[in-house]
Amino acid sequence: MSFKFKDYKHEEDFTRIRDFLIHSYKKIGKPSNWTLERWNYAFFFIRDMFGITLQEWEKSIGIWEDEGGTIVSIVNAEGLNRGEAFFQLKPEDYDVLLLKEMFTFAEENLILEDDDKYILKLRIRDKDVSIEEIAKERGYFKNEKASETTSIISLDRDFSYPDLPEGYSIRSMADKNDVEKRTIVFAKAFGNYGTKDEVQPSSYHELQKAIDYRKDLDIYIESPEGEFVSFCLIWYDEKNKIGILEPVGTDPDYRRKGFAKATNYEAIKRVKEEGAEKVYVGDGQQFYMSIGFKKQSVSNIWIKEIKK
Repeated sequence: MSFKFKDYKHEEDFTRIRDFLIHSYKKIGKPSNWTLERWNYAFFFIRDMFGITLQEWEKSIGIWEDEGGTIVSIVNAEGLNRGEAFFQLKPEDYDVLLLKEMFTFAEENLILEDDDKYILKLRIRDKDVSIEEIAKERGYFKNEKASETTSIISLDRDFSYPDLPEGYSIRSMADKNDVEKRTIVFAKAFGNYGTKDEVQPSSYHELQKAIDYRKDLDIYIESPEGEFVSFCLIWYDEKNKIGILEPVGTDPDYRRKGFAKATNYEAIKRVKEEGAEKVYVGDGQQFYMSIGFKKQSVSNIWIKEIKK
């Protein structure tokens, strides 16, 4: 296979990569790369939350195309200065020379300087032997204590949930788009409320600009006092008939009340009504297993460390 490298240019390439991810799922009927929500979320939300400029974002992404200009692979990060790299690949036999170029790009552009060493963490899908072998040759080792799990739930089941306690209601951002309250419950759920890292409403306003974000699929529970206490955002890939949960959370003061299950089930019901056949979540926590998800695949974290 003949291929050539292309610098990422946001205006022309953001949607091309989104469409590449959608097509790669359709090719094999399961996630082999990121799905569309993570690509949207990384640019519109994470980039704003961490103050990453468009120029910095563009420099962190490499694209390889075939002779006809069709994307065959991508290297990207999810945020800068984290020492992380992700490979998005056309779901066919991998070209070794292409893979080696991708490794080189990641090592030259995404490696993190950390005290007395440089470090890079690469996600490799479990049993993806061809990539694992190159990683070993280049000095990577597998982290045996951490991995990323993708879980799936079948939609041939009932997604009704018990009535909420008196005074609580389940709504979507299409009903009341209170971004400040939505941001506060996000910060509380993820433990950064009141810290220097607390997510700001500006980041959520940016998220709502994402081409695949829908307010009617951004579900929350409102307390009798008008506070948002639990949430679940689901993204719908209409071409592949799949939903993806991201993010999901509950204010710690309101956990173990059935709110997380209610928001998840309400979100899933909505995409099921639109024709979704499967729903995924990038997590393997026991909570998801308890509401019907099953672990489907694992990506291992391979690490390269270079002493200064």
